[in-house]
Amino acid sequence: MNDTIFSLHSWPRAILHVDGDAFFTSCEEAIHPELKGKPIITGGERGIVACASYAAKALGIQRGVPLREAKRIVPSLIVLPSDYETYSLFSRRMFNIMRRFTPQVEEYSIDEAFADLTGMRRALQASYETIALGIQAEIARDLKITVSVGLSITKVLAKVASKHRKPAGFTLIPGRAIASYLADLPVGKVWGIGHATTNYLGKMGIRTALEFARLPEQTIRERFTKPGVE
Repeated sequence: MNDTIFSLHSWPRAILHVDGDAFFTSCEEAIHPELKGKPIITGGERGIVACASYAAKALGIQRGVPLREAKRIVPSLIVLPSDYETYSLFSRRMFNIMRRFTPQVEEYSIDEAFADLTGMRRALQASYETIALGIQAEIARDLKITVSVGLSITKVLAKVASKHRKPAGFTLIPGRAIASYLADLPVGKVWGIGHATTNYLGKMGIRTALEFARLPEQTIRERFTKPGVE
């Protein structure tokens, strides 16, 4: 990131990031509506939590926790084996829904993808915000799962935006609003910046995403890799 991202225009590009909400357990809830709202996890066959529903997360269950520990925390926890064939089917259907709105879809993982909406306002006769909300709504309607979406002018910013308000959230960061949004965002929330890098940046006096974005591009290229450079 650098000063070139602070656009004078709201939408020099329009990049959408779609992120499934507790994707594996959401798929299970779509197939078994009686499970909706209950504390469920997948990953029972591995002995660790692969995915926890939001009801389970609210009770303190996190991904990667040993199953024995999870059951100790929540004795009523519903444990399911991971059904990756089914999750892959939901994934393909989700990406195909996105392609109804734009042919430029980049599958990033089983439960998330980017879509380049640039130039689609005229073709679809709708604003970028309306298009993004339409994608989110059609996924919910057709698949019975929720996704959180972020819309901005780069992939990094779109991904940051999609994490901002979960589940079923929508966050918009147009070009003219980037500086004000990043000013309140801890640098550790930026995609690709982990704990070690956050500590390193802290020693440089960099604590917000805005301060990081304003570092000279050459400094970022010398000290960081993608997606920091982006």
